[in-house]
Amino acid sequence: MTGKKYLIVGGAGEAGSSAIEFLKANEKDCHIIATTSSHSQIPGADTILHNVKADRQIVLRVKEELEGNRIEPKFDVLIYTPALGEVGYPVIESKPEAIEAALEFSYYPMLNLETTFSPKLSIGYSAFYWLPHTLAFYGTMGYVKKKMDEWAITKPDSRKIIRAGTFFSKSVRGISLVLQRTMKNTKDPDLLKLKEKYANSNQKFQDFFLDYAWKHEREFFSSPKFNSPYRATTRADLGRGLKNVLSNDAPIATVLGDWEWYEKSMPDLPEWFRK
Repeated sequence: MTGKKYLIVGGAGEAGSSAIEFLKANEKDCHIIATTSSHSQIPGADTILHNVKADRQIVLRVKEELEGNRIEPKFDVLIYTPALGEVGYPVIESKPEAIEAALEFSYYPMLNLETTFSPKLSIGYSAFYWLPHTLAFYGTMGYVKKKMDEWAITKPDSRKIIRAGTFFSKSVRGISLVLQRTMKNTKDPDLLKLKEKYANSNQKFQDFFLDYAWKHEREFFSSPKFNSPYRATTRADLGRGLKNVLSNDAPIATVLGDWEWYEKSMPDLPEWFRK
């Protein structure tokens, strides 16, 4: 085997499956090892590690599955995709214990894998968690994604982040469902404004939520430097994000529809969020 060896944690999800598709199309001789928390199959993976959950036992389970498949526990690239935490309320209202629970799933397992296996490159995923409209509903995941950015920026030679715009996915569907329930009894001024806009939209909430996010992305990032109009991000754009982090020295590669750019520092955060 002459190609790179990739460990993709969460190979059945949107980010994981898009990474597999990109690598299969562009690195013909690579070996893809993908994990799943169940017994499910993962199209495109050369080796599947089953029943690997994003928790404190992840290193042990990966080692056990690798041994069972007679694979040496060494990787060139780690791609970590799992993300789960309380959402549907303002980031600033996140409780410390809820933030810690989100990190236990979305961040600490990645650190443990990185420390144990020492891949040449580790890759995670982030979002536009600091935009005003996102701060109103992203809850604990705002802190998770901030932590991910900081992680990459402190060691850019071996850590990378793919930041992508909002696209239709199970994750976005879940956020929209939680947010819709939260808005029924909210007293937060930003969510009350969102509630009023939805009431006047004549849309299903999920469609309204996506249009709302896309509108804010377009308004915030529109610039003469881009040679094409704003386009909503799709799942297919994630593969381009992976291509960009694999070919650029910057710690963060952003894809927003057809637009793309690189970042080497933290975004401009509110003072309360920087602390």
